[in-house]
Amino acid sequence: MKFARFSEFDSFIEAITPSEQIICVRLRSLILDNFPDLKEKFAYGAPFYHRNARVCFLYPASLPYSGISTGVSFGFNKGYLLSNEQGLLDMGTRKEVAYIALQHEKDINEAAFLEILHEAVLIDSEMSSGKKKKR
Repeated sequence: MKFARFSEFDSFIEAITPSEQIICVRLRSLILDNFPDLKEKFAYGAPFYHRNARVCFLYPASLPYSGISTGVSFGFNKGYLLSNEQGLLDMGTRKEVAYIALQHEKDINEAAFLEILHEAVLIDSEMSSGKKKKR
């Protein structure tokens, strides 16, 4: 299986299932409305959101190598550094990346997601300034 090559959100969104589209559009709005300085770039066929480094990403099941059969993974590149006070993050067998598995739009808890995203952005800032040490 090959990774899809998208360079912009419209072509990406058209290539995924309708249920994944709803989740991805809502999460993207949540990310960009609250953190407009995050830049959207595509890698591995999915949208990643950067500031100094990769902060988070959206990875729907319909993309190759998603590791899930349905829904969307809302991933955090430095997930191992997040507190996970909300209890929503799953590391699976990964060493760095944590994610939240979403099956339906109703699974999106905006307040909790924004807390996690805010922490991820703070970690990104701290790491770029050399304040945060890797665990």
